[in-house]
Amino acid sequence: MKISSVQAICLRIPVQVPVSGKADTVGLALVQVQTDEGITGIGIFRELEMWATKGLIDRELAPFLAGRDPLAIERVWLDAPWEAGPSYKVGGGVVTRAVSAIDQALWDIKGKYLGQPIHKLLGGASESSVACYITFGLASLSLEDLVQAARQVVGQGHDRIKYQVVAADRGQDISEDVQRLGAVREAIGDSVMLIVDGNARYDYNHARELLRRIQPLNIGCFDHPVVLRDLHLMKELRRETSIPLAARAYSGSQWDNRDMILAGAVDVMHSNVLDSGGYTGGWKVAHMAELFHLPMATGGAFHSQNAHLIGGVPNGWMTEYHLLLAQATEAIFIDPPKPVAGRLALPQGPGFGIELNQAAVQAYTEA
Repeated sequence: MKISSVQAICLRIPVQVPVSGKADTVGLALVQVQTDEGITGIGIFRELEMWATKGLIDRELAPFLAGRDPLAIERVWLDAPWEAGPSYKVGGGVVTRAVSAIDQALWDIKGKYLGQPIHKLLGGASESSVACYITFGLASLSLEDLVQAARQVVGQGHDRIKYQVVAADRGQDISEDVQRLGAVREAIGDSVMLIVDGNARYDYNHARELLRRIQPLNIGCFDHPVVLRDLHLMKELRRETSIPLAARAYSGSQWDNRDMILAGAVDVMHSNVLDSGGYTGGWKVAHMAELFHLPMATGGAFHSQNAHLIGGVPNGWMTEYHLLLAQATEAIFIDPPKPVAGRLALPQGPGFGIELNQAAVQAYTEA
């Protein structure tokens, strides 16, 4: 079996903001890798630098992949960054996103070829479902809508939810986030795990003060609290708080993730197969984290893809379901799994286990 063609497609998908129902759009891109045996694999990449990523795939990586064995995933994963120049071997940015999308597609092909879902090929540590947290607390929501969204999600039986920070005045004013988190905790009670996503928007001093002030709110985990996900600042911050800290390296490369683990900068290791070298890169980081007794969670949305990684590895803890971004993948895939009472079912079909809605893809393709 050989790769016969590779195509990247940029999409613009309509979505609705939770609670308010305000219309919005989400950018998303697909990579379709076709083989001479009629098997097609799907990978996705996010809106950030979307057109540059498409250009790299179309102009550099597609010719490189033509005629190669799609089952030689590790070989492709090792060789592909060199096509952008030796300096990109360490990964990051557009190169990592392009390689990640292609890697997803090759694992999809392998699963379809062998008749197995990706999570089983990655190890099969979880049989039928994985824990899932719901990202409800968008920074754009008013305080009233934020509280209503939290109550709705918890009322549906979910026991792990995530709040995204406002980080007013470029992270220099933490008072609004303290107020909003307090209102959410009061609304949902004490039994629900409340996770905070700092989106790497605070300097060390303001992150430390925010953690101190929300300590009484029983925060289950704080993701990416400091700018650039600086591992040295994360290490110091971890000494200052009992709230568990989570992050993945800013570049997405396995070497930078290794350094984050070795520095003792995190209590929870993060990954996302869209930004961390696909399943191959995420699998490597997961097992590094396992050796240091660190659980692995995924952040950055795209649950249909990331659940396979969490379900495959022994230290897989939970994956993210993002109320806004989930609408984008649900628009282009047929009957993707949705979380029920804090769990997300793992697809049992081959590869991703879900089919692409070709009509929707055609309707949402950007010229």
